[in-house]
Amino acid sequence: MPLINLNKILISLQDYHPKYIDLNLNRIYRLLKDLGDPHLNLPPTIHVAGTNGKGSTIAFLKSILEYGGLKVHVYTSPHLVSFNERIRIKGQLITDEFLSELLLEVEKINNKKEITFFEFTTAAAFLAFSRVKADILLLEVGLGGRLDATNVVPNILASIITRISFDHEHFLGNTLSLITREKCGIIKKETPVITMHQGENINQIIKKTSIKLNAPLSIINKKDFILGKKRFSFKYNNKIIESPLPSLRGKHQHENSALALTCLNIVSQKLNKFNLSRSINGLKKVRWPARTQFLDSGKLIKLVYKKQRLIVLDGAHNTLGAKSLKEVLKEFSDNWLLIFGYLKTRKPQEFLEELRSISSEIITVKIPEQNESYSSKKLLKAAKMIGFSGYASTSIVDAFNKAEESNLCICICGSLYLAGKILSMNETVPN
Repeated sequence: MPLINLNKILISLQDYHPKYIDLNLNRIYRLLKDLGDPHLNLPPTIHVAGTNGKGSTIAFLKSILEYGGLKVHVYTSPHLVSFNERIRIKGQLITDEFLSELLLEVEKINNKKEITFFEFTTAAAFLAFSRVKADILLLEVGLGGRLDATNVVPNILASIITRISFDHEHFLGNTLSLITREKCGIIKKETPVITMHQGENINQIIKKTSIKLNAPLSIINKKDFILGKKRFSFKYNNKIIESPLPSLRGKHQHENSALALTCLNIVSQKLNKFNLSRSINGLKKVRWPARTQFLDSGKLIKLVYKKQRLIVLDGAHNTLGAKSLKEVLKEFSDNWLLIFGYLKTRKPQEFLEELRSISSEIITVKIPEQNESYSSKKLLKAAKMIGFSGYASTSIVDAFNKAEESNLCICICGSLYLAGKILSMNETVPN
């Protein structure tokens, strides 16, 4: 089926979207039942929730498992360029043809009943995963956890909870305690839970939920990390785990890789023909676009590329992400030019404050095709209020042309939607 028809199908799904989104599992359960309950016929599943690091943790899990010879299904969101990125069938992006067939099938069964886009497409993904055999499924929560459409799968090997921060407060609550309780909704009875030490309040909520459900809990503390030039190690249940340094940059990625390794240490005995000690080098093979991604070629990059100048693309979009991004950037330079776009769901000053120590110049941009994007003028006004100087661009191309005038290293950040548009326009599409 031509790509244009697939895009039309995806756009048409908005017609069934409820006027008001109330988070519940009734719609997804109803649709799955009408489809023959494909969620009951999935491979053993690792479920991942959290605010930051979900995608990277899944990328580490995927790389290690595939390095060990396993067939891995993956479901993540959002996508950067193509919707197909959300559904990986045995390691490969779902084809346009297969995806179109599934969407049309689900649309027919749904019969114009109210359903959110994410619930609809999650049902289609479960249908795909149930029809193609694999050894394991890696499943990322879309929003929250307790009432997320992914939280209907019973065959869970382990639950991972990554770093928790403020995000989607209008759905999850305006305190970290409320947000944490929603994330803990993925914890299943007598099923292992793996998380990072991240403050006593958050830790206590995760501990109480785990005890209530008799779910074995492993908490990793980054204070126990020992970093070398090529390897790092950490404690898990008084056991030292030795690991190569992950290929993704940043100390926060040591946390995400430690979550993945701890999880696989716990569940590996339940995976046929998988040897973790022989598969651990998969950490060195991980690629995950828009996570401190260095760009040195492409249609847009040609406009600004100069020798000795680094160009980094990162999807960080909240303060926790900005802190992690800053730590990586300052390893290479103490003065960066930002190309910055942001959504109205958050305050841009809070994000930019984290980067002020390594940047004073900014080029703001409105994110194309995003109604919730700040205008470049409003973003520049917000940036100037906290000490930035800069330029409000009229387009992404205008932003890159303006950036060409500077000799500073460039970081493009603020939104995964902006990152996806950059990759598309640069013709460096994820595969």
